Amino acid sequence: MNTRIRILMLTAGTFLGQISSQVRAGEREEFILSKVLGNQSCATSGCHGGAGPVHGTVGKFEREDPHARSFGTLATPRSARMGEMLGIADVTASPSCTACHAPAASVPAALRGADLRVEDGVGCASCHASSDTWLRSHTRTDLDHAQKVAAGMRDLRTAYARANACVACHQVIEPRLVDAGRHPRLIFELDGMIAAEPRHWREVHGWDGAKAWLVGQAVAWREAGAVRAAGRDESAGAVERERALAWLVRTAGEQVLLGAQEKGPDELARELEAHWSSEHGAVVLRRLALSAGEFRDPSVTRLEQAYRAERLVLGLDRLLAAWPERARATACGPLLDRLFAAAQSVPDFEPEEFAARLESFSKAAAE
Repeated sequence: MNTRIRILMLTAGTFLGQISSQVRAGEREEFILSKVLGNQSCATSGCHGGAGPVHGTVGKFEREDPHARSFGTLATPRSARMGEMLGIADVTASPSCTACHAPAASVPAALRGADLRVEDGVGCASCHASSDTWLRSHTRTDLDHAQKVAAGMRDLRTAYARANACVACHQVIEPRLVDAGRHPRLIFELDGMIAAEPRHWREVHGWDGAKAWLVGQAVAWREAGAVRAAGRDESAGAVERERALAWLVRTAGEQVLLGAQEKGPDELARELEAHWSSEHGAVVLRRLALSAGEFRDPSVTRLEQAYRAERLVLGLDRLLAAWPERARATACGPLLDRLFAAAQSVPDFEPEEFAARLESFSKAAAE
């Protein structure tokens, strides 16, 4: 068998075809791979396995990053119990579970590099693409970033690129895993996830958390609509979750872009990436804080209001974290905690109580 075949390596989920809708829409590239390489291809002492802030990144990743332990999660009693409820005999071997917890499991034997291990969980290749095509060239100083990306290394510099790489596993999940298996429902929020990630990289161009939050929410909205349109999510609340994301992104986006209410989610994500400036964070924060009246709108169902509140409090949290006025952001913290408490339970959500607490938050943010 000729192992030099064309294989797509654009998201962690592409090992099993669980790729984002944007990739399905045509933004895909093909690279000739001999083998899919594992973590050890990056971990030699002269590269990312040595000492120093850059060279020691593989060790830091394996010690501290939850992605490195994602396969181990499948071996816990809780995962076994979820498997029983779903009729899955071995969750460590089920594509429904390994698609995100151990993407290497779906790589055909003929394409497996000697160092590719399912036990490594979400390894280097899952996020950066297999280094088979770019390992030897990515350290060359005479090549710019675009040339390295052209060789097959995944671009992760922008918020839009990172959101596309992460959303497949951090939001797209089979409804039966949640409904029957009691898997936690996934809420994709890019900036918070990046902030919680043990830093094994350098931010070459800086990082604007407020921008990353909003671009990520636009991508989350895009994916919610894509899976519903494809008939892959007919679960209770799916429509309301998509509508809540649309409300949030358009409400925030109209503070940055003209015509945001008429734009689709991917167009908004791209334009927000291109046109956001640091001043927009405070403007968006104040606009969202003034949305209490919209939680008293009788034309919006209580369930959609609950999902709006769930996304809104996460957004306010990231906007406060990025707000330069640290004293005022700190003063708003206790009021944000009260908003989180009011939005914590979707079944018990009370729109009027949330609206009243949001008004208190808005006053503190404006003072």
